[in-house]
Amino acid sequence: MSNSSAIRVRFAPSPTGYLHIGGVRTALFNYLYARQQGGKFLLRIEDTDRVRSTPEFEQEILESLKWLGLEWDEKIEHQSARIDRYREVAKELVDKGLAYEQGDSGKVALTFRIPKTKVTFTDLVHGDVTYDSNEFDDLVIMKSDGFPTFHLAVVVDDHDMGITHIVRGDDHLPNTPRHILLYQALGWRPPKYAHLPLIMGADGTPLSKRHGAVAVSAYRSEGYLPEGLLNYLALLGWNPGTNQEILKMPELIKQFGFRRVVKSNAQFDPEKLRWLNGQHIRMLAGEDYEKRITDFWKTKGPLPDKDRWRKLITLYRPRIETFGKLMDQASYCFNEPEYKDAAMLQEIKSNQTSIGLLRQLFEILRDMGDFEDVHLLDQKTRQVVETAGLKPKDIIHPLRFVLTGGTASPGIFDLMSLLGKDACLKRLSAFIT
Repeated sequence: MSNSSAIRVRFAPSPTGYLHIGGVRTALFNYLYARQQGGKFLLRIEDTDRVRSTPEFEQEILESLKWLGLEWDEKIEHQSARIDRYREVAKELVDKGLAYEQGDSGKVALTFRIPKTKVTFTDLVHGDVTYDSNEFDDLVIMKSDGFPTFHLAVVVDDHDMGITHIVRGDDHLPNTPRHILLYQALGWRPPKYAHLPLIMGADGTPLSKRHGAVAVSAYRSEGYLPEGLLNYLALLGWNPGTNQEILKMPELIKQFGFRRVVKSNAQFDPEKLRWLNGQHIRMLAGEDYEKRITDFWKTKGPLPDKDRWRKLITLYRPRIETFGKLMDQASYCFNEPEYKDAAMLQEIKSNQTSIGLLRQLFEILRDMGDFEDVHLLDQKTRQVVETAGLKPKDIIHPLRFVLTGGTASPGIFDLMSLLGKDACLKRLSAFIT
């Protein structure tokens, strides 16, 4: 194992847009490695793009990281506060004859003279990688507006912050030999590198808005759990070496390692993400589940009374994959059912046996007290079909359709208790008359 106390990694987003799923995966792998090694996870805001960087995007990035639980260890560094430092280092390279001025009309850029050599480094994912710098053009390090390019800024920042390991996407792999040459020119020791596979959509192109939501804030607003999102992202390009798929943060930290990061690109699968998120919803402790789903929904509008709300979220917990799907799944609990399946509607309406059973059930239910006793509802309903010499499904299937407008729902008697006597009788009456 490395010298644990010395491990320092960083996540360095640019506040030019919302925090992207790909960025979160990079932040997560940095975080897991730092926590596993007992090192530091640092945050740097790369805000030298004066046109596109905004405080609003920065705030969204910070809030998303906090919501995910990816807490950083030291004060946040901002590149915009370090412009003088970049100019100082660039001047040092010019003074050493390792960089030169170029430009016209009084606007001068500084360009690093690329040494002609072979650059070999050992990537923690890809192994030994070699580039021939004879194929590189010289590298602009300070633009004519006096601001650094990405290449100079990250090298200076990573050196000054004491970064020991740089974990970033494969798209940065061609930048690494150039950065190593800058480190060497400045007499600094380069960090170690790990380049992660990119995340692709189902069509094999880099993940973008056309594949659906890509911003963390969008998943948060849809009712995903941070645990579910992080579990899924950890498995995009990495695996624990077993068939285990449900992993909480302590297990991810314990099992993470670069040797199980795959070299090929990962494919984003929204269906798998939803499934994993549903598993994490069902793993929550009861009180935690109630608090989280209630906090989520109370921002959307008024909720039912506490007892009915608790009954609702308990009944639908095994069925929802995100908090946001609750009202879709249970829409008939708040609105009259829509009978969109015309064929099913006609089949039940024209079946005199089904209508007869529903009429008998209506009479029995009307004479019952409230519908709190689920066992009694079950008993009374089954009596109707048993008396007619039929099977429970002969009444339960049509009853479910009448009450919900569909053919799938939680247990019908639990659902009847949730809907309440008045709603059930009203729907039955409207249907059979």
